This record gives sequence, C-alpha cells and structure tokens, in this order.
Amino acid sequence: MKYADKEIQEMEEFFKTADLPKTIDLGPGSVITNVPAFVYSHLQIIKLRKGVGIFEIFYDRLVIVKEKLSGINQGVS
Repeated sequence: MKYADKEIQEMEEFFKTADLPKTIDLGPGSVITNVPAFVYSHLQIIKLRKGVGIFEIFYDRLVIVKEKLSGINQGVS
C-alpha cells in the first residue's frame, strides 16, 4: 500500500490551502479541466478505498498535481 491515514491527511491539508488553478496539464494527453472537482473526487476515493491496490492511481495522480502546484509556487513549471 502506497498511502495510509497520515498521507491522506497530508494531502487534505495541502489541497485545503493550495491555490488551485481551473486547469492543469499532467502530461502528454492528460489535462485536468476542473482541478477543484478532481481534487475533491480523488480525495474521497482514496479515503473510501484505502488499501485497495487498484485505487492507488488516484493517490498517484494527486501526488503529481501536488508536485506540479508546488513547482508553480516556487517559480518552476
């Protein structure tokens, strides 16, 4: 399992205070067009399906968004 309660709580705290853009490009062919809805839905899924391997991709995508937002806030794109 890639994440537990601690990691979920850290994600929630980060996104609670993060300045979320409307859209974000995750990579080639992967654009999130409603970042707030994406974050909300992914947090709900990782909380409800904690420990189920097939749902770990939802956590992985939140990590990617968090890294991109952290890079933007530090002046790196």
